[in-house]
Amino acid sequence: MPPGMKVITIYGSKSDLPFMEPARAYFRENGIAHEEAVYSAHRDLPALLQYLGNLEKSGEKAVILAVAGLSAALPGVVAASCSLPVIGVPVPGGPLNGVDALLAIAQLPGGVPCASVGLHKKTPVNAAMFAHRILTLAA
Repeated sequence: MPPGMKVITIYGSKSDLPFMEPARAYFRENGIAHEEAVYSAHRDLPALLQYLGNLEKSGEKAVILAVAGLSAALPGVVAASCSLPVIGVPVPGGPLNGVDALLAIAQLPGGVPCASVGLHKKTPVNAAMFAHRILTLAA
């Protein structure tokens, strides 16, 4: 892994942390630098935008995993607010079992570039592997 490169996982809610444990395990097993933060695009928007602004100013190189369920506003807000690559990670839950989150990520408008992984039990590992592959391009 190139020095200074990392994956940043931003959660829309603390309740999403257990869902991403397989991704954390993947990062540990593969020696990938990783950082986590919790910011709701709905309840903590000013703090989220400040975090992203500070990240932009720092010049850090990272891939962001934006993890959210239900309306899943987080991935789009993150992708629209910073220049780093963003992978939206839909969380199963709610009355539509995550389909609403998947569609919210997949249907972002033009000019808001955000990738998405699927909606199944291997989603966290797929997101981690995808981020890892992006980081290896800098090697």
